[in-house]
Parts: sequence; structure tokens; C-alpha cells
Amino acid sequence: MTSEAPEEEFSIHWIRDVTEEVLKRNAAVFLISTGKSPSGSIHIGIMREIIIADVIKRELVRTGNDARTMFVVDDYDPVRSFPASVSLNLEDWVGIPYSDVVDEFGCCGSFGAHYANELIETFDAFGVNPEIIWTSKLYETPEMQDAVRICLKHTEVIRDIMIEYVANDFNEEQKERYIESMKNWYPASVVCPKCGHLQAGAKGAITPNRITSYNPESDMVSFECQACGHSDEVTLDRLRIKLVWRVDWPAKWHVLNVTCEPAGKDHSVKGGSYDTGLEVSRRVFDWPGPVKVPYEWVRIGGRDMSTSEGIVFTPRVWLSIAPPELYRYLLLKTDLTRAINIQPERIPDMIDEYERFERVYYGVEDANETRRELAQLVYPLCLSGDLSPEYIPKLPFKFATVISQLADILGHEATLEKCEQALKKQYGLEEVPQEAKALIEPRLERALYWVRGYGSERDRIEITEEVSQDVLSTLTDPDREFLAKVVELLHHKDLDEDSLQSAIFEAARGVGIKDRRAFVVIYRILISRKSGPRLAPFISTLGRGWVADRIASIL
Repeated sequence: MTSEAPEEEFSIHWIRDVTEEVLKRNAAVFLISTGKSPSGSIHIGIMREIIIADVIKRELVRTGNDARTMFVVDDYDPVRSFPASVSLNLEDWVGIPYSDVVDEFGCCGSFGAHYANELIETFDAFGVNPEIIWTSKLYETPEMQDAVRICLKHTEVIRDIMIEYVANDFNEEQKERYIESMKNWYPASVVCPKCGHLQAGAKGAITPNRITSYNPESDMVSFECQACGHSDEVTLDRLRIKLVWRVDWPAKWHVLNVTCEPAGKDHSVKGGSYDTGLEVSRRVFDWPGPVKVPYEWVRIGGRDMSTSEGIVFTPRVWLSIAPPELYRYLLLKTDLTRAINIQPERIPDMIDEYERFERVYYGVEDANETRRELAQLVYPLCLSGDLSPEYIPKLPFKFATVISQLADILGHEATLEKCEQALKKQYGLEEVPQEAKALIEPRLERALYWVRGYGSERDRIEITEEVSQDVLSTLTDPDREFLAKVVELLHHKDLDEDSLQSAIFEAARGVGIKDRRAFVVIYRILISRKSGPRLAPFISTLGRGWVADRIASIL
């Protein structure tokens, strides 16, 4: 995983800049809002928005202000398409709100609730705790119904805003057609009380159930369903109504009193849905709207992610291979205008980078004054939990990728013991603190999941019960002579890892074998491959006695 910036380049000024802009609102309670439509498994890109909001909140609270965050689940949006992973029949559900679509897994109240909860369940691990607002429920409140009435009463104003913003880049012919289509347009649609559709047609050919008239004095609404043809004229409070997207957003800002909302570049472009919403806020709801915080997307392997198209890398997957603090660190060090590219194969290097930064904060790793000051500001904001008063040693992730694959051979207790030995050696400890011990097993689990799902062939280790005949058939007499010397060396307890590595080299040269051949011979006996982790530490991990017995068994 990388950002577009080099490791040492931090662009943290955005934290202070955004916080200062938000403080200008002088609110009694600062509300930073985020949101997402649950159209399938939600990718980790949304966590950039949610963590930005969380960081703003933390900074506001740190400076003595009352602030909170909110996550709005847009489960009232209608189905336009399903990702390939969804088994539901699109024809049965297209045009129906996600809140009304069944959960194919049967564990949640709706399709929308299932995929929203899949994301929400990761919030605690990432250190965020927004209030959850379900749009389908929000529209049932008197406050939101009043906001709908305000928008319907200001239909002419909203038509002008839509023409100004949506048709801005149209050519004359397109603009004329658009203006003509807006003459009888209302900024809301109706969920048909007969068939449950909010619109007809799939993605690319959608026809909404637009309101066809509204009488503010009688509060009467007329509509016609484009899916089943049902039409009626009833009072607004007897219908389920949803505002169009560019009006729905500012209406929710108004009802919820949102101070600030981050948004991805697709919504934040000049004249886009965010700017339209701010104009609706000013001219319809008579307030400036929230502070706009645009951010660039998070990408996966150089590709843009898309929930609807099934190109996803979820927060849950991230948590299975890497600590949440690493993701927060990456977001914090990268300017909002820069894209972040997740390369899962680079997770071990990125964890090393983050944990060097952590050690700088605690003063257990040397750094210049600028780096130390940076760590003091940023590191606490990276944490998903409480700040420890002292540094807690971490098992090196790259070591964990190796030993986690050997647990079946070593046994659980022996694996943990070797991890503790590694911590003692790495940090010069006589005893491993309990807090450090508690982090060992989660690290081993993540390392194993990473190596199996994203590691290269070189990272993967598989030890067979016996050395294969294919390997045995390649051994020459000098090879066997060399291996016999290695067995002797393994019984010398006075050799440390560096001395053992050198002694193996010398043993190979003593029988006329080149260094590379010597290592190929040993690795093939141990893991049936021509290369592997650095040999002497790998032998120590496996246990010198075990390695000596395995080699002796084939001599």
C-alpha cells in the first residue's frame, strides 16, 4: 500500500486548515456528517471520509469544543443494479428502496441494513463512533416531512438551480431539451403504495415516479407510478416520498444541522452535487450549508473501487491483514487532494514504516526534531483506542509471516514462546510485558491471512511431513557430505545466528559446493523450494534440533 507521496513526506496541514474553517461556524455543537448508499459490500474508500470526520471531531474536542460525528445510511435509495456477488434477481427488486429489499442472507431486516451493518461492525476497530442515521427512518420524521414540503413549495427555485448547475456544460440543444423537461418537474418521487417502486427501469434507463403536482394549501400530492401505472392524489403525510439526490442531501443537512461534511471528488467537483446542495441550502433553506471538505479517492492496486461494480476491498478485509492504525496513519499523512493507492502486497513494509513512526513518538527510535514534533501531533490521531503511556513492543510483522505458517509444526505454545523470544531479542527485554503478549496472537492471525491471500510465492512456506523423492533424487555425494557437516554445526550451541550462517557457508566451500547451491539444497529439504527466509533465523525459528533431525533422516 502506498500513497502518491514518498514515505517521509507528510501533508498534515489539512488537519489544521479544515479544523480552523469548521471553527468559524461557531456552533454550540459541531456535527461532522458522512454517508453512503448500501448498494453492496462497501469498499474501504468510505473509511477515508469517516476517519477525516473523526479526526476533525477529535481536534475540535481537544480544543474544548462540543463535537460529534454522524454516519447516514442512504438505504432509501432505489436499486439500480446489483453487484455480481448478489444472488437476488434484479428484475424483482429494481427501483425498490434498499430498505425494502430482502436480505438474501436472512440476518438483517433488509438488503440495505445487511451491507450497512457489514461496514458499521468495523467502526469500533477503526476507532470511530458516529451516530447512525437511517435515511428510510429519517423520512418518517415530522422534521424531514416538513423539509420535503419546503422543497416542494420552492420547486421553481430548485428548477432554476438545477438548470444552472446540471445544464451548465450542456450544448445549446441539450440545454433546451433539459429546460423543456424541467417545466413540470418536481424535486421528489413517490414510493408507489401499490407495488413499492420508487422508479421504473434499470441503470441507464430509469424513470422515477415523480410527483406531478403539489398544492401547499391542501398539502395534496398527485403522482403516477412508472412501474405499475397506479396514480392517485392524496395528502403528503399518507405517502412515502423521497427528494431527488441533489435536493435530498441539502434537506438532510438542514434537518440534522450538519456543520461539516467530507465528500469524494465525484461529488465535490465544481458545479457538482455538493455545490448544488450548497445553493439549495442558501436559496431554499436560508443558511450557508456545511463546510465542504473534498478528498481524493482511495484506490486498490491502481484501480478505482466501485461497490456497484463489485470492485471492492472492504474494511473487514483490511482488518484481517493489517492493523486499523496503519490505515489511519496513511490517511493522516496524505493531503486530501492526493489519491491513496492500496497495494496489499506491500502491507509488511507499510507496517514497518508505521511502527518506526510509533517508536519515534515514544522516543525509543532516533529522529530529528521535525520528525519528533510530527509524531507528537499525528500519532495520537492514528490510534483506534486509548493512548498507552509507554511503548508496547510489537512482534515484527515479517517475522510473524514466517512463524505463523509454522504453527502447525511447532505447536501453539512453542509458537508463542518463539514469538516472545523474538521480542526479547528485538528490544533487549528480560521479560515481555503482558500488553505485548496480548498483541502476539492477533498479529499472527493477520500475518497468516496476509501471506495466504496477498503474499508472493517467496513469502509462502509449506513443510511436508517427509522430504520428497524428487528432492532426494537431486542430491549429489558432495551435497550429502555438506549436509552431514550442517547437522554437526546445528548441535553446536555456542554458535549464534550470524556465526551459524557463516559456518554453513564455510562448510559448503569445504566440500567444493558454491554458496547458492548449498542454500538451494537446504531450502529444498526444509520447504521444497529453492529459496526462502534468511537461513539462520529460519533455522532458529524451526528449531535447530528439528532441522538437524530432518536433515539426518535423509542421509
